[in-house]
Amino acid sequence: MELASHLEVHETDNGQYLVQHIASHKYVKLGVRELEFLRLLTQEADLKSAESQYTGSLTDEERSFLYDKFKEWGFLDSTPAEANGDSQKKWKLNWKIDDITAIKFLSVNPDSWLTSMMPVIRALLHPVAIVLYTLLILTAGTLLVRDETIINGISFDQFGFGSYVMIYIMLLLTTVVHEFAHGMACKYYGGRVKQMGVMLFYLSPAMYCDVSDTYKFKKKRHKLSVLFAGIFSQWIMTSIAFVLYYTLASYQMPIPVLFLYGIANLGLSMINMLPLVKLDGYWMLSHGLGITNLRTKAFQAFFKLLTPWRKSNRGAQSLKERSILLVYGCAAALFTPCFWGWGLYSIQQRMYSFLGATSFIITAGIACVLLYHGAKFMIKMNKAV
Repeated sequence: MELASHLEVHETDNGQYLVQHIASHKYVKLGVRELEFLRLLTQEADLKSAESQYTGSLTDEERSFLYDKFKEWGFLDSTPAEANGDSQKKWKLNWKIDDITAIKFLSVNPDSWLTSMMPVIRALLHPVAIVLYTLLILTAGTLLVRDETIINGISFDQFGFGSYVMIYIMLLLTTVVHEFAHGMACKYYGGRVKQMGVMLFYLSPAMYCDVSDTYKFKKKRHKLSVLFAGIFSQWIMTSIAFVLYYTLASYQMPIPVLFLYGIANLGLSMINMLPLVKLDGYWMLSHGLGITNLRTKAFQAFFKLLTPWRKSNRGAQSLKERSILLVYGCAAALFTPCFWGWGLYSIQQRMYSFLGATSFIITAGIACVLLYHGAKFMIKMNKAV
């Protein structure tokens, strides 16, 4: 089914369709009825004109709900995608805040560069290479468990300011490797990587890589492999650090920075597996369960639990899916404020050494902004139920 030029449509195995906005890279899964209504909306000037032409089975309430969602997702905005060429290479500044949890402000399109690197990517992700990486990780884990004497010899008194700066730089480089691992795995399985960049994730500096093309992959293991690639790359980097540390320590030349970096990187990879916020663990869980927009649907289920007297706007879901959404929604509703609190505390601590008591005033201001956005989110969820 053809849509407007700013949208792409991909049919899935279960009779549904993946629709992508080419400029924003946003995906949504639609049924035949919803897709037909979207096609009509992109052809007509407004909702009233579209409804006058509509002959399908969607109710007035369903059409109104879909129109609001399509407008929210930008699917009715025909702003053309940037032309290929310079946009493939140049970094772009973008301070438009679509999601307060992930403020993306600097991005680049790495797809053409990754395409040129395909021979290297195929070698790095060859099955034999994956086996070697796994053996390296197992070796490092064995060394960590078996030889406690070397670990006990490490003292934090050995670490000065320069050591911590070095570890921080190593972690930054590892973050770059993490995101490129996602991108390379996506290209390896035939996807495109249209955006990579820097963002504030719950107020903390972070990088991201847009691998939304995984929605088009037919095999679930390919999707999960792309999403797990970043964490796996961290484990590889950690293992290299541990093996180097133990090797040098056996010759009485220990470099404790390597060990501390390995521990810090391992801890960050574990945090990345948290499924209750949109880290790698969340996307793996969403793809593994086969539930798109898991977090949004789960919060809607949670709000529905709080307002059982209200009739839901959403279509019927199976008992299994409703149970999953409700459990996840309750857990995420409890965890998310704690994660925001951790983000606020972290930013206040970073500012305190430079600004002193003023850091508390700035943090309070940020907290007020977050409360405002939190109220908007609750109103939005309440309307969606």
